[in-house]
Amino acid sequence: MIFRLSYNFIIQISYPILWVIGIFSHKINLFTRGRFKTFEILKSKSVDKNQWVWFHVASLGEFEQARPLIKAYKNSFSQDKILLTFFSPSGYEVKKNFPNADCVCYLPWDSIQNVNRFLDFCNIKLAIFVKYEFWPNYFKGLHKRKIPVYSVSSIFRPQQLFFRWYGVEYRKLLYSVKHYFVQNDLSKKLLNNIGINAVSVNGDTRIDRVYQMVKQENKLEIMDDFTSGIKCFVAGSTWPEDHNLIEDLLKKNMPLKIVIVPHEVSRKVIGNLEKKIKLPYAKWSTYDTMKDVKKRILIVDKIGELSKIYSYAAFAYVGGGFKKKKLHNTLEPAAFSIPVIIGPHFKTFQEAETLVGLGGIYSIRNKSELKNIFDYILLNDQIRKKAGMINGKYISKSIGASSIFINKLKELHS
Repeated sequence: MIFRLSYNFIIQISYPILWVIGIFSHKINLFTRGRFKTFEILKSKSVDKNQWVWFHVASLGEFEQARPLIKAYKNSFSQDKILLTFFSPSGYEVKKNFPNADCVCYLPWDSIQNVNRFLDFCNIKLAIFVKYEFWPNYFKGLHKRKIPVYSVSSIFRPQQLFFRWYGVEYRKLLYSVKHYFVQNDLSKKLLNNIGINAVSVNGDTRIDRVYQMVKQENKLEIMDDFTSGIKCFVAGSTWPEDHNLIEDLLKKNMPLKIVIVPHEVSRKVIGNLEKKIKLPYAKWSTYDTMKDVKKRILIVDKIGELSKIYSYAAFAYVGGGFKKKKLHNTLEPAAFSIPVIIGPHFKTFQEAETLVGLGGIYSIRNKSELKNIFDYILLNDQIRKKAGMINGKYISKSIGASSIFINKLKELHS
């Protein structure tokens, strides 16, 4: 009771505060103003009619876990419509036109009023929450309406609030889920230990997605022209911290091409990155083959091309690893059977932990370690091929999570 009262109090006072902060922050402004249109979107898409299956994701990373599930669900249950909601602007603003969903919108704020309005309007058959998404009022509202809830690609750790003595009230959320599709055996064990036995270990659904990417057409005219058969190093999903780390690589000529794909492509971020480059460089938005083909560095100031760009890399760096819980997708480059370099913070990312242990991913802490690993991979073809094969094998052996999910759904709803 105390937990729920405290939670609802925080929910009520925080949203008006976010509206004020949004005046000064573009991202927060998208977060709050975007939600203002949610019910209008739901009405325009007639989510109150027909049967809808609701997929909810936090952001872009979780969307990549949901994507193969949505595709598999559509193939198996074509009569149902798909509602896809996002918590974060960084996911919604990029994927709001996702063609495999019949309606895409922001998740209304988790207030009791919003939840009742949302669930009373939407004709939801079942709800699928991806990874870490556990919302007290939504879960209570779904349970009250007897709408089954599934948690997919979820990961649980002993340190989480659910498993602490003072997290008993929060733990009750977990009992609202009809079935868990978790990524590893530890997660299953933790749930079993608190009396939850409707659990399947089916891995990470993102692996199905990245495996599909390798099989698809990944040709990019600019990359074909820029690389021209020359060995290529890709630094993907990079932040300013990563640009500081790699800046020494941007000051000297080397026998390879360097492609930098920042996570954010604002004028400020791109401008600061340009200041660190001491060699002639090209930009994706203004690429001209006559002027740029012989340059060694390419800045990709466009969103949405990274997964294909990795297909051109001999090895890659994935950004975000210099902040806790911020490491970006290492599965995408790993799927193309290339070595991957990351920062020191990767312990909450199962695939990164596994591949660091196997030797397909290298974790570094500073510029000196980056230089050593960079030269080690660049100058040793056998090492580079061996590490790449480790990554490729891990991906190919781990596919199938989406099929497990769909087969279980068929079993539960037959």
